[in-house]
Amino acid sequence: MSRYAIYAAAMLAAGLATPLAAQSDWPERPVTIVVPSGAGGGTDQTARMLAERLQEKLGQPFNVVNQGQGGGVVGISSIKGAEPDGYTLGVIFNFAHYAPMGQADFNVEDFTPIAQYNFDPAGFNVAADSEWSSITEALDAFKEAPGDYVVACGGGCGGSWPMAVATMMDEYGVYVGQVRFVSGQGAAAALQDLAAGGVDAVPSSLPEAGPLIEAGRVRGLVVMADEPLEAFPDIPALSDVTDLDLTLGAWRGLIAPADLPDEIATTLETAMDEIVHDEEWRDAMTERGFGIQWRPSAEFGDFMSSEQESVRNVIGTLGL
Repeated sequence: MSRYAIYAAAMLAAGLATPLAAQSDWPERPVTIVVPSGAGGGTDQTARMLAERLQEKLGQPFNVVNQGQGGGVVGISSIKGAEPDGYTLGVIFNFAHYAPMGQADFNVEDFTPIAQYNFDPAGFNVAADSEWSSITEALDAFKEAPGDYVVACGGGCGGSWPMAVATMMDEYGVYVGQVRFVSGQGAAAALQDLAAGGVDAVPSSLPEAGPLIEAGRVRGLVVMADEPLEAFPDIPALSDVTDLDLTLGAWRGLIAPADLPDEIATTLETAMDEIVHDEEWRDAMTERGFGIQWRPSAEFGDFMSSEQESVRNVIGTLGL
């Protein structure tokens, strides 16, 4: 091999070993990740796990900022309206319900999809001293007197968790239009209200409810998955205790404002691919009870479009 060939091979090897951050001018300063929900919930927890790994890979701080006001409208508006320069990103978990419910105008085209990293089935939680010991007892009560009970949505009442519960109730024969769904400042705050006796039920992921379940203050009645979760083996799957065969829940993914430059989008997608397929990160997610779902940018964009259509159809059907 000539000395020129050796030099070229060495340069190629050096390039392949170069950290992602060094292959692009971006990022040259700290990056903000907007979380459109309150601190302590599942979106916040997973965002902070991502931020730590992104900082390691890209060499700049990735700072999580919680903006759960208005049921997430403030946070999603911040992402949508930010400069598409890579310094404002967001973790999206639901956006499709705002427009048909007249809360805000968000559409798939407002964002650059980077990657989906998570899917969690919805859980249905009650206070530890609730009169309901099973999901069928709860659904029967809602069916008999839907206006007598309050469900705290956590964030906006068109979000993933309340939409899952509304779909479950509708399939069971509950007159969903009379159930009192009330919005709040995220799942963590709603679950605290539930434990204090302020509301009758809270839909959420089981990891979000986990600390209060373990403390004996909240009881999970069901999870809308194919089978019980490994981290919560005593909470039954919906199809195991009812005639309903539904897999419903929340997904989470990393996004940026529309028109993010391709170079930055590719750098982020590559970093996300490495993170989501890293065994240590996957183990950390699993230990906390979070499901892992990988969709790269193009697939994630198609999925978001599909979700937008299906959620808006459900909202119309349920009169929400």
